Amino acid sequence: MKQYNILGGVDEVNETHPQFEDKKINENYYGSDLNKLVAEECRKDMVVNNIDLIINDYTKDSIRIIESKHSNEKLSKGQHLLLQRLSKLGINTYVVYGDPPYNYSTVYSYQKKVSRVLNKEELIKFLNNELR
Repeated sequence: MKQYNILGGVDEVNETHPQFEDKKINENYYGSDLNKLVAEECRKDMVVNNIDLIINDYTKDSIRIIESKHSNEKLSKGQHLLLQRLSKLGINTYVVYGDPPYNYSTVYSYQKKVSRVLNKEELIKFLNNELR
């Protein structure tokens, strides 16, 4: 089976997730060896999430947590639940859907529960914490 990776390439999927029989994974799925250890060897009543970006803008006293997905990718249930929970704790959480070179992207805000389409210039301003 083949699966798209975050860089737009295609990976062969050789094994299934230890907690979900129908979830196929590839060699890049876990993001780190520690994430894999937790998923395989630790309690099964918790979810290990791999989130793409944490931006700590110490000059503006702002933390943003952002998950990145290609336009054709879906957010996993675990990622959704984590971002939703962090949002309720007052942390700004977002999902950016787009494809390189990011001429247009859709940014979903968990706080406002709305999506905005941004061009590349606006996306850069958003990532620079200049656009809210």
